[in-house]
Amino acid sequence: MKATRRKTYRVLLIIALALTIVGCSANQGNSTSEASSSTAATITVTGFGKARANPDRASVNVGVIVVEEDINRAVEESNEIIARITDAVMGLGVEEADVQTTNFSIWADEQWNRETGLRMEERLYRVESTIQINVNDIENIGEILEVSIASGANNIYGLNFGIQDPSSLSAEARVRAIEDARQRAQHIAQELGVTLGEVQRAVDISGASMVPYFESTGYDMGGGGAPPISEGSMTVSVSMEITFEINR
Repeated sequence: MKATRRKTYRVLLIIALALTIVGCSANQGNSTSEASSSTAATITVTGFGKARANPDRASVNVGVIVVEEDINRAVEESNEIIARITDAVMGLGVEEADVQTTNFSIWADEQWNRETGLRMEERLYRVESTIQINVNDIENIGEILEVSIASGANNIYGLNFGIQDPSSLSAEARVRAIEDARQRAQHIAQELGVTLGEVQRAVDISGASMVPYFESTGYDMGGGGAPPISEGSMTVSVSMEITFEINR
C-alpha cells in the first residue's frame, strides 16, 4: 500500500514540474512579443535630385554600302573606303583603339526583268561595312563626320553623347536627393506636430540614371562643310528613400 502511494506521489510531482516549465515558457514568449512590438515611430519619404553637365565623349557609327555585280570588287571597294575613313579620323586625333568594326555583311539581290517578270541570271551584291568611332574630344565630332563623308561614307547613324566619369555628377545629384527628402520629411513632421530624429534607413532606389537633356542651340563644331552638331547636356537623376525617426 505504501509503495502504491509513493508511486502516486511521484507521478503527481512530475506533472507539477511539467506544468511549471510550460508556464515559464509561456511567460518568456509573452515578454519577447511585447519587446518586438515596441518599435520607434518613423516617417519614410522619397527625395529626388538632379545634376547636369556637358558631355565630354561621343560615339558614332560610320560605314559604307557598296553595290556591285562582282562580289570581289564590292568587298575590295568597301575595304578601301573603310581604310580611308579610318586614316582620316585618326589624322584628327582619334586613337586606333577607339575605332572598332561593328558590322560587315554581304547579301545578294535577285534581279527581275521588268517586261517579262522573270528572274535574271545576274545578281547584285551588297557589301555593308561599319565602324564605331569613339570620340574623346567632342569638339572634333563635326569635322570627323565631314572627313568621313569625304572619304566615302554613305551610312552614318547612332550619334550618342555621354560623360566619361559620371561619378561626381551622381554624387551631386544624390546630395540634392537627400536634401529634398529631408525637406519633405520636415514638412510632414510639422503638419503632424512632431520633430524629426535621426535617419534610420537610406536607400538609393534609382541607380543614378543618366539621360540627355535637350536644351541647347546647335552650333558648327567644325569648319567648312562640317555638319552642325548640338551636344546638349547630360542629366543624372537620383531617387533616395529615407526613413526618419520622429520625436513626439
